[in-house]
Amino acid sequence: MFELSKMELIGAYLCELNSNMDAPLISNYDVEQDDDITITFIENTIYNLYSSKDMKWARFIEDEEQCSKAYKDILQLSENLSDFKIKSKNIIDEYFKIITDNVPVPSGDLIIVLFEMEKQPYLGIFKYNHKTMLVSQVDKLNDTNNIYISQKSSLFTTNKHKADEGFIINLISFDIALVDKKYEINAEKSNILQDNILLLQTSRSEKEKLDIFNKVTKNLEDKYIGDDIEKKAKIKKAVKDTVLDEGVISVDSVMQKAFEETEQLKKIYENTLEKSGIQRREKIEVPERLLKTKFQRQKITTETGIEINVPIDYYGDDSKIEFVPDDNGTISIVIKNVKNITT
Repeated sequence: MFELSKMELIGAYLCELNSNMDAPLISNYDVEQDDDITITFIENTIYNLYSSKDMKWARFIEDEEQCSKAYKDILQLSENLSDFKIKSKNIIDEYFKIITDNVPVPSGDLIIVLFEMEKQPYLGIFKYNHKTMLVSQVDKLNDTNNIYISQKSSLFTTNKHKADEGFIINLISFDIALVDKKYEINAEKSNILQDNILLLQTSRSEKEKLDIFNKVTKNLEDKYIGDDIEKKAKIKKAVKDTVLDEGVISVDSVMQKAFEETEQLKKIYENTLEKSGIQRREKIEVPERLLKTKFQRQKITTETGIEINVPIDYYGDDSKIEFVPDDNGTISIVIKNVKNITT
């Protein structure tokens, strides 16, 4: 796996893949070294793809009978960087054919860049899907102006520089940083890069691992914990504490804290995670936004429509909140030591 460092641009150009055209529209000129806007845009695109929670590491399928044409082109490019435009055009043509043959795949602009880091060459290709916008238009005739609204489909993006899909390939080690997207291609839902253009073996992205972890946890709660609010909160608190302590979800730490008194449930949890591809020693990154919204609080809703949003740290602390079983089988919720109430 590679890490990003200072980049030296070797060459870069843009092209438009528009399903209404007969062929890709490819720039005849490389991006100028003094074109600060485009160069900065490209650099930010590279950084944002690499740091995306959707990024996953991948490798080419190298078997002669199963490998892609793109793999052969990139292999040849690694041996002769002067073939940059020729070999990358072959990938562009494949991209364009998929777009024209499959209506669900949107048109877009490609950024193609060859660059160097730590004296090693890298190829990056990034797609920005076209978006349809309403824009004001001015027609001038003699001394008159006609201003009206028209519809335009093109590359529209923000300063976040987040490509819809793309990849960065180290042309020495052939490690690939990949952000992919699924479309309906040839009547089946599949990843455009992994399954159709590049043909790759991939690991899971941090986002995919977190989604699996959350799904397994929820299924476990639904099946074995039910409506026990305190036990559910204990799992959330275990997640929050391990993230605050270690900076990531440590699956092993969560299991130890959440199920310290229930060895059987801990074993079920571990086995279910393993079957889903998450190992006990796994470390999973959690965006700060999700930590705040998903793991800091537990919302309680009664059948009468009353909602209480309780900080996770209050569970188990009878000086803050207490759940008291009543003789008639219901539960009383007692909120304690309240100094001020606001509405």
